[in-house]
Amino acid sequence: MSRADSGASRRAILRSTAGLATAALAGGTAGSAAAQGSEPDYGGWFDDVSNYDETVDKTGQDTVEIVVGASGNNGNFAFGPAAVRVSPGTKVVWKWNGKGGAHNVVADDGTFNSGSAVADAGTTFEYTFEEEGTYKYYCVPHKALGMKGAVVVGGSGGGGSSGGPPPEPDYGDWFSDVSNYDGTVDETGQDTVEVTVGASGNNGNFAFGPAAVRVSPGTKVVWKWNGKGGAHNVVAEDGTFDSGSAVADAGTTFEYTFDETGVYKYACIPHKALGMKGAIVVGSGGGGGGGEGGEPAGELVWTPGLLMFAGSVVLGMLSPILFSVFLRFKTGSWERPREFEPEGAVVDEKPAAPVAEEAPEEVAEVEIGHDEYDPFGTASLIVVYFLILVVLWIFMYFVEFLGRGPTVIG
Repeated sequence: MSRADSGASRRAILRSTAGLATAALAGGTAGSAAAQGSEPDYGGWFDDVSNYDETVDKTGQDTVEIVVGASGNNGNFAFGPAAVRVSPGTKVVWKWNGKGGAHNVVADDGTFNSGSAVADAGTTFEYTFEEEGTYKYYCVPHKALGMKGAVVVGGSGGGGSSGGPPPEPDYGDWFSDVSNYDGTVDETGQDTVEVTVGASGNNGNFAFGPAAVRVSPGTKVVWKWNGKGGAHNVVAEDGTFDSGSAVADAGTTFEYTFDETGVYKYACIPHKALGMKGAIVVGSGGGGGGGEGGEPAGELVWTPGLLMFAGSVVLGMLSPILFSVFLRFKTGSWERPREFEPEGAVVDEKPAAPVAEEAPEEVAEVEIGHDEYDPFGTASLIVVYFLILVVLWIFMYFVEFLGRGPTVIG
């Protein structure tokens, strides 16, 4: 009988005899779990799983077997054991017992997936766990019945907020055409991390291995050429680092020390179109304080939107002056007074002449009546209008172009 079968039988006995179960738990499995530390925080994952008692310790074994279709949850709708702790590098094999109908094994975070549900006894699915963390999984057809499980890799239960690995960064579509990308490899806590240049992937040796890696601030990343796939280089998307011209010599190295948190995307220029791309995540978060590509927050970049904003500010400052000048010319308020006209314009000094010349003065009074229209009052309204525009542009700039909140359009 294998150790996995022994563990399942032992747990069946515990369920049937409560008193004996308590004694066995204290003297056997629970003792080994205590040696590894406290029970992981599964965050309510096992609240509706009837066959979960505690995490069974299987550390130190090369292969661990889990029964698919074990007794539990009012039928054969359970994994046995429901929760198991293994060492990094352990191969976990799920084996169907042919009971409870068709089952499958699907990781909650997409790490592994056995495919479509099957019912055949003897079916197996295996996955080797290299990275520490808590990996929750379930059977899709019977998840609502409580057919769920977890594999805890390592003694600490991982580094995530709920005992699992850190959240996967949002790379956008950066890795959509990268065949060897299978999640971000956690290398935090190391002084130096090596990435292979020319690794297998993308229909040849056109990949970085690993494609995405997480490191701690201050870590030195060394890219090392393996001499395969032709000439390569390492160039950051935002220009943070650049290895220079593409080379093909095996043993070539390029290194860069990452001091600022952030997500740094990079590529091999000659083979970028083939999918030879990678990313370095610095820090435990998805993006860190440096933002995507490690660009310092708040750095002024003269984008087209910012240029348009600056132009609107200048136009808003000049528009009252231009509008006032326009009104003055239109109303004639800038015409020279008659007393400043050349002396030659006065040709008749007879006493009766002023009476005949009253009409021009009356016309002047009518024109002066136009001055009752206050151009400066209108200009003040224009100033207020453009101030509103300036405030809106400032809001759009900080929200849309600096990316410090939800976008205006979405």
